[in-house]
Amino acid sequence: MQINNIEIKLLSLLYCILVIVMITTTINFNTNNQFSQLYIQAEINKEEKREEGEEMKKVKKREKKDKEKLFSQYKEQFVKFDYENLTIPQVYSTAANGSIYQFKHNNPNGKVQVDEEKNENVFTKRNKDGSWRIDYGRPRIDIFTKDAGILPDKQILQENLSKSGIQSWNFSELKEIGYWYKPNDWKNVEITLIFKLLDSSRSKGEEHALSLVTRSISHSEIYDSDDDDDDDPPFYCGGSSYHNNISNEGQVRMKKEQFHTDYEREKYNPNVQLGKIYDKIIGFKGIIYNINNTAVKLESWVDIENQGKGPYKKIHEIIDNGNWGDNMKVCGAETDGQAITWGSPLVIIKANDFKFDIYDVEVKEIIPP
Repeated sequence: MQINNIEIKLLSLLYCILVIVMITTTINFNTNNQFSQLYIQAEINKEEKREEGEEMKKVKKREKKDKEKLFSQYKEQFVKFDYENLTIPQVYSTAANGSIYQFKHNNPNGKVQVDEEKNENVFTKRNKDGSWRIDYGRPRIDIFTKDAGILPDKQILQENLSKSGIQSWNFSELKEIGYWYKPNDWKNVEITLIFKLLDSSRSKGEEHALSLVTRSISHSEIYDSDDDDDDDPPFYCGGSSYHNNISNEGQVRMKKEQFHTDYEREKYNPNVQLGKIYDKIIGFKGIIYNINNTAVKLESWVDIENQGKGPYKKIHEIIDNGNWGDNMKVCGAETDGQAITWGSPLVIIKANDFKFDIYDVEVKEIIPP
């Protein structure tokens, strides 16, 4: 009986030991498994973060490259259109002590040689590339010699010549005097306009072009009335001028304004086909000079390949030998087609219902070839 009790106790003890071992093993297994899972999860998280970091680096690198590319393009464009520091290529040599006008990029209305503040269509805004907008309407940008300064019509159109400063309204007298206003008026000139045509859809008829106008003094609408004294100046004679034209279709021609507004127009040169010039920065030169005291030569030059930076090519020319016109005796000319050989303190950039941007302008007295 005693032996049986001992056996029972031993079996109970073994059972307890077995249970303890099983419980301990289970606990150890679960604990090790938990730590293993945590370790694996930590490694996964670590790898994901590393991959995210690499991806973020790639994104930032791409963003940096995009910014650099954008800045490079902007910088390239800025340099490309940096006309403030452009030396405009010259065709003919500049005359010593001759009058010069150079575009004021920061303030075109400098009130020294140009004042268009009252003209709502001219220099309406400055574009990001530094150019200035000329909007729809009938823009007439008057550019004066520095010596003359801004000459208002109120002064020019006075009957008293000593107060107006105008030498004469008679073409025969002006031929002998040689100038409208002062001896250093522009006579033999090279005008350069660098511009971009944006739209001309509102322009119509014969005036579907941009003009560089020379050798006039006034294009006023004032005319003599029947009640005026016969000795009153014929102010309309002040519009006598030459026009170098370039059309929206890339054609060129010259016009002669015998007086305001009596035109002699040549046909567009059929051998010059520049094509439509919209949205292109181009350089256009109007060159006018006396061959002698009875003949004048007009030349048109362009640069459509290098945005006005040159070189320029001559594409059209004409000589007025004094037989171009049929009505100039109205203003006292010797012949009906007398050449306009006298100088003027005024150059005009003219358009009718063109929308365009101006990048640069230069007017200078030249030594005729």
